[in-house]
Amino acid sequence: MGRALCGGPGPLTARDPVFCRSPPIVIIMNSHATLGILGGMGPAAGIDLCRKIVDQHPASRDQDHIPFILYSVPQIPDRTEALLRDGDSPLDGMLDGVHALEQSGVGCIAIACNTAHAWLDALRHRTRLPVLDVVEAVAGELSTCVAPGAPIGLMATEGTHHANVYRPRLEALGYRFVQAAEPLAHQALVNEGIRLTKAGDVRRGGEALAMAIEQLLAAGAQRVILGCTEIPVALATCETPLGRFGLDASAALARTCIAWSLAHERPAHA
Repeated sequence: MGRALCGGPGPLTARDPVFCRSPPIVIIMNSHATLGILGGMGPAAGIDLCRKIVDQHPASRDQDHIPFILYSVPQIPDRTEALLRDGDSPLDGMLDGVHALEQSGVGCIAIACNTAHAWLDALRHRTRLPVLDVVEAVAGELSTCVAPGAPIGLMATEGTHHANVYRPRLEALGYRFVQAAEPLAHQALVNEGIRLTKAGDVRRGGEALAMAIEQLLAAGAQRVILGCTEIPVALATCETPLGRFGLDASAALARTCIAWSLAHERPAHA
């Protein structure tokens, strides 16, 4: 692949601003509005959300599915490093993605990474498009499976916990968060499960995460929010029966994406 495709000689790299910032020109002949997916954080997150949208859509033929555009640039700085250890902010990289999706003609944006929702308000203030909210999606599904005031657990990155992405908003709805008997050891187990899964050792990652969900259920949680893309992916591989007590945040967001698309169908051309 040569840079000549983008107007210059030489190899094209992910550091090339032309590569990162030039959105595709997309013409979609479909009655559905187009969804934009802000992915790349990490690269599996966007793919996972796309897959769940396709798998859960009630389409009876190819043409009924949602048209979507995935923006995936894994070089966006790490969200947890930014939140906990004063690492580089991912906001500029996320805004590049939002603006590329805007120029591509999407009607709405979904953020595939849970931790990236710490910057949800900042992104919403910098775009004219609606940006869907994974916490709102999870809250809607919690209301259908547990009673108000029920004890729940959360498995997520340290960044998601630190930024209070979930807890204040769900507590305001009456839900009560429980912790494992040894919270620090429990979070270390979750961190290890996520790390192993990102590194490709999904089986061992799933085993660690199965132990982590078991600890929250032992503490009284009726449902455990699986608030990181890697968690439900890894749990599915180890076939733990405890997985049925998990609420997959990515799957909830996918269903919200589908609902948005169905509510914004455009009249088909005659």
